Amino acid sequence: MKKLTRLFLGAASLVGLLGGVSAPASAQDAAAAAPDWALAGYIDVQSDYKFRGISQNDREPSPQGSLTLSGPEGFYISTWASTIDFDPGNSGNPYVEVDIYGGKHTDLWGVDWNFMPYYYSYPAEKYGAGPNADYFELINQFTKAFGPVSFTATYAWSNNLAFNGGTGNYLAGLASYTITDWLSVSGNLGHQWAQNAKYAVPRSSDYTYADIGVTATYKGFALDLRYSGTDLNSGTCGYYMGTKHACAGDVVATLTYNFALLP
Repeated sequence: MKKLTRLFLGAASLVGLLGGVSAPASAQDAAAAAPDWALAGYIDVQSDYKFRGISQNDREPSPQGSLTLSGPEGFYISTWASTIDFDPGNSGNPYVEVDIYGGKHTDLWGVDWNFMPYYYSYPAEKYGAGPNADYFELINQFTKAFGPVSFTATYAWSNNLAFNGGTGNYLAGLASYTITDWLSVSGNLGHQWAQNAKYAVPRSSDYTYADIGVTATYKGFALDLRYSGTDLNSGTCGYYMGTKHACAGDVVATLTYNFALLP
């Protein structure tokens, strides 16, 4: 935990999302003339799909993709999909995750508030009559930019986590710093509370994770290299994921291609 905290504090001294200052009148006019609707997306390949610090694909490469339809007044709706592998030894193991979410961006005195109802679904799972993996979260994100530095705070709540995990709460902070127009560094520090973790056999717990990485972009491509780890050991990790070393720290590489379909 102390190592993770030091890792994040080192990142936070450098980092934040792309900053924004007041745009000149010509840019504001162009934004006002922008179309009401847009359709964009991306495809990527990750060396390991990690969600809040925990491997979702048995530490194997994972192709992914997303589409987002953006509308007037900051409204949007999206879908995202990825290959996964929760338990290679179980024939009912889901092999794909398909998420559906939407929301609205609202400006709060210079802070972007992103309100996002989010549904995680695993349509290929065949676990029978027991609890399934699907669950729902309400996510709130608040982002504030200071030139090239920006910070994002995230809070998520679920009434029942995957596999009947009970009430879930998640709190995280992201900081990123844009070094040049093609290179940035960023870091995350987050904590996941899971109501039923303490009842697991063997007993588990809530956990903290952190990551730090660098992202380079060229035209529609982005390459991200990131170290990610948690404070869970091999015993307490089993409640969250059945694959070996799922909670161990390692470096994840992600190659992304972004595209626009409309307008």
